[in-house]
Amino acid sequence: MATKAHPKPLLIAMVLSAGLAAAGCAGENYFEPKGEAPTRVAPTDADLVQENYRAADALLARAPWLKDSYAPLLYGSFVNVNAMEDSSALGRIMSEQIGSRFAQKGYTVIDMKLRNNVFIKQGGDEGEFVLSRSVKELAQNHNASAIIAGTYAVGRRSVYVSARLIRAADSVVLASYDYNLPLGPDTKALVASE
Repeated sequence: MATKAHPKPLLIAMVLSAGLAAAGCAGENYFEPKGEAPTRVAPTDADLVQENYRAADALLARAPWLKDSYAPLLYGSFVNVNAMEDSSALGRIMSEQIGSRFAQKGYTVIDMKLRNNVFIKQGGDEGEFVLSRSVKELAQNHNASAIIAGTYAVGRRSVYVSARLIRAADSVVLASYDYNLPLGPDTKALVASE
């Protein structure tokens, strides 16, 4: 009488064989040639318009009473957090799109890009940001209740943005929204343009 092979040792042998084969391949990288550094996929750009509209909507949601004041809002270029006097095409387009969204929602917005005014500057040793004197005067002249301002910082793979609604009378931050944008090719080009 012939004896049947027990299936358990056969199954164990197959599992061990597969494990040894996998271990032998573990050191190999089949996607990149040996000796070469791994290639990184460059970040792709976000939809800049949608991200900035989302920021504007978030600011509005945090200050719903602003609509009842019927007072205009001022806005100007977002500035580089490391050089508060500087902006870029990215800083200008972010403020343009956020200001545009406020206008779409029925707010009166006054674009200050044609004026040579820095909205926020570094104040004191603490690195706090305050409205410049000329901007406070412009806000009074236009009877503006608040100012849309912001900063951005460029990292290796992202741009970090902080958008704020600042009360014109005393520089109190009424609402803020922070977000980041992947540093894709379009965003890089906008950051590099003066």
